[in-house]
Amino acid sequence: MSEDGSSKRTAGRAAKSAFLLVGLCFMLNALSRGAGETFTTFLLTLTDEFNADRAKVAAIYSVQMLLAGGIAPLAGYCFDRFGPLKLYIGGLVMLIAGLLTASLATELWQLYVFIGIGVGTAAASLGNAPHSALLARWFEGAKLSRAMSVVYAGLGIGSLLLVPLAQFVIQHWGWRIAYLTLAGVALLLAPSLLLLHWPTVQAGRIAPPAPSASDDMPADAEWTLSTAMRTTAFWGLASVFFFTSSGMFSVMVQAVAYLVELGYPPLQAASIYGLVGVLTPIGILGFAWLDGRIGRHASAALSYCFSLAGLASLWALKAHQNLVLLAAFVLLVGLSFGARGPMVGATAARIFQGRRFGVIFGTIMVGSGAGVSFGTLVGAWLHDLTGGYTAVFLFSAFCVINGALPFWSYRSLRAYGP
Repeated sequence: MSEDGSSKRTAGRAAKSAFLLVGLCFMLNALSRGAGETFTTFLLTLTDEFNADRAKVAAIYSVQMLLAGGIAPLAGYCFDRFGPLKLYIGGLVMLIAGLLTASLATELWQLYVFIGIGVGTAAASLGNAPHSALLARWFEGAKLSRAMSVVYAGLGIGSLLLVPLAQFVIQHWGWRIAYLTLAGVALLLAPSLLLLHWPTVQAGRIAPPAPSASDDMPADAEWTLSTAMRTTAFWGLASVFFFTSSGMFSVMVQAVAYLVELGYPPLQAASIYGLVGVLTPIGILGFAWLDGRIGRHASAALSYCFSLAGLASLWALKAHQNLVLLAAFVLLVGLSFGARGPMVGATAARIFQGRRFGVIFGTIMVGSGAGVSFGTLVGAWLHDLTGGYTAVFLFSAFCVINGALPFWSYRSLRAYGP
């Protein structure tokens, strides 16, 4: 009886730790990505404040996301080398410092440093690369896919809460106070790191499985970044991240500005963007459920169809402003916006699991940051060049389609479902 009771208490503590771990990763993801996504509400204000071209201001967000992806391998290495707690503390310090100093900026280039570098570095340290590596120590199989989908859903919740908040503060007190407000939110949430017993969290409860063999993957050897980068699976997953991010963010970074130019009041436009965030976590969890029911490739195909149809509805608002098209944009893009992230993360965990998974997945995520940066710059440049958005939407569709192709064109990925 005593042994049974001890086992039950141990299992209970493990379950509580797992629950708190998922909650903390969710909160950090919501905070870091939500703070980054608020830039959509600052775009027009900063353009007027510094009398700059749209592309020059949008490049701040591009730098932010380029660093978020570019530093992800370093974040993964730091996770593997120093553990999650030190990495998360450093990320929170960078986020708070970046937002505070941004409120004091007097030149546009300063925002490249404060927001681009500060928030971008924080996004890597508090983002999906370390979270995925940590969750892979606690969950496996379908449970890992579900846990990742919950954490990835933080992107939508962060946008839902922080984007309208930033727009409200900008509209009433200005963009400087808005950055101070966001820094205050991050500061208030920092003590949540004390909720977990970090030695237990870092140790995990899932022993890394032996690597699986396939056409281009070694068997009976532990994965390293070097061996992973010699596989087509690695580059296929990076390609999904790059093209999908390029396609979605070339439009979404300008979505609030686009709606304002169509005649929607700024706060209403920001709230519409926030509604996309409402549906994003629902879509992530829903597609994770479909992933286990109809398979990864079928659920991926459906998510890309949703994205393309939703973006087409947003573009069509220029010619026919009506509630049906607006609802279609919010519903279809909202449900599919973050759906591919958990699919890529769970697939990567199945293939590359091991002690160095943090740096491997962090390097794969360079594709995401580079894609967001590339898509943001090209989208803003196409807007300035053409004076409109049609070219932006065509570029977006091209990239989204190319983001879907690796799921079927790479043989090394076709065999990996949930």
